[in-house]
Amino acid sequence: MSPNSNHHFDSYQHCDDDHESMNLVVGVGNDNCVFDSKGSVVIDDIHAHRRKHRSLALFPFLVTALVSLGIGWCASRSYYQYHSSDHQAANAGSITIDDEEEGTHAKDDNAAATTAASTKDIPDLIWSDEFDGDSIDLTKWTFVNGNGCDVGLCGWGNNELEWYTPSNAHVSDGTLTITARKFITEGGPPSYTSAKIVSRGKADFGVVSSTSSKTATDGGDGDDDTTKSRSGTVFETSRRFEARLKLPWGQGIWPAFWMLPTYDTYGGWPKSGEIDIMENIGKEGPNTVHGTVHYGLAWPQHQYSESGITLATPTSSPLSNGPHIGNLNETFHTYAVERVPGRMRWYIDDIEYSSITKEDMEPYHWSFDEDFYFILNLAVGGNWPGNPFDESTSEGDATMFPQRLEVDYVRVYEGTFPRIEGKSVVDCLEKNVVYEITNVEAPNLSYTWTVPPHATIKEGQGTSRIIVSFDSTTVQSNIIDSEIINVKAKGLDKNGIISTGLLKLLDNGIGTRVKITDFNGQCILSSNNKTTPEFKEYNFDCGRPLDCNAYVLHRTTEEFTCGERIEWLIYEEGMEEKEACKEVAYVQFHGHCGPCNPLD
Repeated sequence: MSPNSNHHFDSYQHCDDDHESMNLVVGVGNDNCVFDSKGSVVIDDIHAHRRKHRSLALFPFLVTALVSLGIGWCASRSYYQYHSSDHQAANAGSITIDDEEEGTHAKDDNAAATTAASTKDIPDLIWSDEFDGDSIDLTKWTFVNGNGCDVGLCGWGNNELEWYTPSNAHVSDGTLTITARKFITEGGPPSYTSAKIVSRGKADFGVVSSTSSKTATDGGDGDDDTTKSRSGTVFETSRRFEARLKLPWGQGIWPAFWMLPTYDTYGGWPKSGEIDIMENIGKEGPNTVHGTVHYGLAWPQHQYSESGITLATPTSSPLSNGPHIGNLNETFHTYAVERVPGRMRWYIDDIEYSSITKEDMEPYHWSFDEDFYFILNLAVGGNWPGNPFDESTSEGDATMFPQRLEVDYVRVYEGTFPRIEGKSVVDCLEKNVVYEITNVEAPNLSYTWTVPPHATIKEGQGTSRIIVSFDSTTVQSNIIDSEIINVKAKGLDKNGIISTGLLKLLDNGIGTRVKITDFNGQCILSSNNKTTPEFKEYNFDCGRPLDCNAYVLHRTTEEFTCGERIEWLIYEEGMEEKEACKEVAYVQFHGHCGPCNPLD
């Protein structure tokens, strides 16, 4: 059964409510559901938003469409990433909801009252959906429908397999569940349905404006994105965009919590930006997520900066520390981005694992202070995650259906959030590294710090500032990138606290991810016993020997370093040195390898 414009899945979505698998065959169903000989159902072919995409396959056929849709390009050695921009507000009619869905999913007054009661005691909260009641709140969300064909992007430009329909999203027991279902028809390939919701025009947020202010706990006056206390301490005020999710997991499964600009102020995608708060692809396992921004020039010269984190379990990494351990598909975890003018930070379970600044993006425009809106969706298949496995093979287990993305809440806070300042990448034998808790609007707290087993707190335990020395030469293998420095505070009565950031610090603590590496992923003692690792030498410098130095060439982008990628393009792809350097440093990995971009 192939989803197309004269078919309709909605009336059949209840067929699998009581089933753990949706392998429906022609003429076979439950008591209420039977498919005809053609597997025909009718789909509301309403105009759909464009979804981000990561494919080259459609480009030869969509040259004209690319100009208007603002499609961009990212390349790495192993895959190409693509995303698309949504329509501007003037074209918001491209997402429409029929009267039946309006009536079916409208949230009632009692549900709204329940939400208000459940969130009134949460400090710093300026917007949320707690998913109380029994339906999607259409004052906050709009459904996206279809498979992209009506906007010239069949498969959403990424060869995705799902058809988005509102019936695959439901609310119960305080949780939104987006379900991906599989349909099997006689003589044809499987078909898949899922759901996607967006908050455009209903919940759009920029950074804290220049006129906003927040009073510190000791009575300060706000100024732009900071708050100054009477003692003269300046606190940073940020907006934090957070969701608590339980992820699906399986080959070809692709859940995402992300944001796109409300208006294309600086041009089509990616000039006006894209913020991926959380993406997970099943083939990487249940414990790896990615945070990404897309920016820069129009395709094919657009840029992106991506950082992933893998949460270790005691089984996968006996050396891992801290309370932030668990499978992301078995329990709920929080995923967040903090935005202040000129800076963003990514978090999982209040662990900061990535950040980017306006200066990091130079010479490209910083577009991330503008209004952005939320998107929640569960994709099936595509060029990045690959397609689901129908059967178990040597490459992996068969993908089970239905798959579910569960959402406990989506929240926006505006306040001061404590954070740990310190180096995020250290050498294997680096000594006397300072980590300090900052942006804390409470005096006289005591702090308990925890560090990885191959790190030692030399001084400062119990205070807001510690000095740490690292010694990882005995590991002799790759260091898992979820090495966490964690701090938890005590000494303050939580009753009456007016800061969500302080509550996080007192309840479970906050953390920062530290990569302990010699930039080749190995912590093995160098031959001369130096604390600074011996870098691989390359016979090129991209014409910029002072800027494109050993440290830059050994920066890790994803699965390789800047130098390795340039070397591969030269010797495996036959590029000239200048062109290879430009491809890596200007087109693909400006955020990491930019200093190696040839100047002429």
